[in-house]
Amino acid sequence: MMPVDWFPDVPLLVLLLIPVVVTVGYAVFGATGFGSSLISVPFLAHWFPLTYVVPLLTTVDFVAVINASFRQWKHADFCEVRRVIPAMIVGMAAGTFLLFKLPREPALFVLGVFIAGYGLRVLFGSRPWRAVHPGWAWPIGFAGGVFGMLFGTGGPIYMVYLSARVHDKTVLRATSSMVVTIGVVTRVVVFLVTGLMLHASVLIVGAILVPLMFAGYWFGNRLHHALSRQGVFRLIALMLLVNGIFLVTRALSPVLP
Repeated sequence: MMPVDWFPDVPLLVLLLIPVVVTVGYAVFGATGFGSSLISVPFLAHWFPLTYVVPLLTTVDFVAVINASFRQWKHADFCEVRRVIPAMIVGMAAGTFLLFKLPREPALFVLGVFIAGYGLRVLFGSRPWRAVHPGWAWPIGFAGGVFGMLFGTGGPIYMVYLSARVHDKTVLRATSSMVVTIGVVTRVVVFLVTGLMLHASVLIVGAILVPLMFAGYWFGNRLHHALSRQGVFRLIALMLLVNGIFLVTRALSPVLP
């Protein structure tokens, strides 16, 4: 439980719900290889500034992705990882600059519309799976790097490309985990250099949330093996749709901080 006196303006019910939301987020990560921030960030952003939320979740993400990569790296498609990473690094450099310059609401709106639209396409599209051209790794990698730095939510953008390149659900999860791992480690370095991760409450609250991350990941890993490939893709699509709606709502609502 987080110390209540650290956040005097946050309702007690919200503080009680944070562990639940974080556990669910990492259950999704365990099942799909991405998505923990898409569950947690929209909820936490209602009550905390993004300059606190993103570094906080990055501390937990760091432990999560190291754990996932250690377990899954043998299954990853490193050809696809190498295609995405250069553009992702360029995007993260741009995102670092925009983190202190760009109004958050327009970017949240664009991200929400994009991922919700893709989620709808996967849920209700009738076309059979086929691989897209690898050249899409550059615009997708760049966009994922920008949004990963701004909101900690690059995973769904990478998944748009990876899910259209990797057919096997286990290889897809492992490949996504490797891409997300590189992005998270880069964010950790940037947040340490800028000082955003050097606040006591970020580090202590992050440490408190780590056991919940492991519990969620354990459940999500079991869910991954229980679902069919189509079931995993539908879970991914549903998660993208729901969180896209949350992000659009966050961007449009004038009453949110």
